[in-house]
Amino acid sequence: LVGLMNGGIGLVCFVLTQEYVGKSYWAMTGTLASMSFAVGIALFAALGYFIRPWRTLAMAANSSGVLFFLLSVMLPESPRWLYSQGQTERAEEVLRYIAQKNSNKANNLVLQRVSAGKAGYHDNRRSGVLQLIVHPVLRLRTVVLMYVWYACSLVYYGLTLGAGDMSGSRYLNVAMYGVVELPAYPLCIYFINKHWAGRRKSMAAFLCLAGVACLCTTLVPDTSGLFLSVTSLALLGKLMVSAAFNIAYVYTSELYPTVIRNAGLGVCAMSCRVGGILAPFVPSMVSVPHFLHQQVRSFFKVPLPSLLNLFKDF
Repeated sequence: LVGLMNGGIGLVCFVLTQEYVGKSYWAMTGTLASMSFAVGIALFAALGYFIRPWRTLAMAANSSGVLFFLLSVMLPESPRWLYSQGQTERAEEVLRYIAQKNSNKANNLVLQRVSAGKAGYHDNRRSGVLQLIVHPVLRLRTVVLMYVWYACSLVYYGLTLGAGDMSGSRYLNVAMYGVVELPAYPLCIYFINKHWAGRRKSMAAFLCLAGVACLCTTLVPDTSGLFLSVTSLALLGKLMVSAAFNIAYVYTSELYPTVIRNAGLGVCAMSCRVGGILAPFVPSMVSVPHFLHQQVRSFFKVPLPSLLNLFKDF
């Protein structure tokens, strides 16, 4: 039940964060929201070091959700969503409230009213998951993005859950796999805002680098040095796939219009959870010769850049 609720809360929080700000800030806010995952992994490792009973650890880790629930009831509704539903007056009230909190004057803020001819655009029956299937462009985007999210999730959680099987302290290893993600987010902010890189090219590049890092683990012997070892290559792969995963969040939110953004992200997150379900079984393949489990991860990376060429870059 906790996992079910956390998955939904995280997705809705990401969408709200994006829709509270202008599109020019989406790369920044989306990256900062994703950074909380890396911080959470590192903090969970530290919490697990001091709290060993798993039931007590679960209660301590999830008790903070009560505080965030109390804070969430104070958040206003998304003005973009309100406007897309034809609730223009409420959208104006939210925008004035946000402007007031930012010490800006917006007393004369007036949004453009939607004409009666466009009223069907706000019909709830025409928006939702069915739009992802009926519309051919959205259908193609959804299928490709579901595959991207699935592959990213399989590698991301496969490497994270495999940290406990490494030699040394499992708490330090898990924390290290969380901290190694932090450099990925400044890289994302830098590359996706450059006109010569953008979202699509940056995500394809990070996916390729993650696949290469996983494949290279099959070529490195266990007795290799510190800087060129299976562990260092796995950490490099974790950094690259974290960057790709972050861009996938930002890119997906931009590819869907407001009325179906939450539905599109929800479908992609559903395929993402399938990869997360299979991820715990990937480290168990370590006994397979030549680290076949790393090749399995890399297999899902190879066709992704070519599939991403179907999208128009931002």
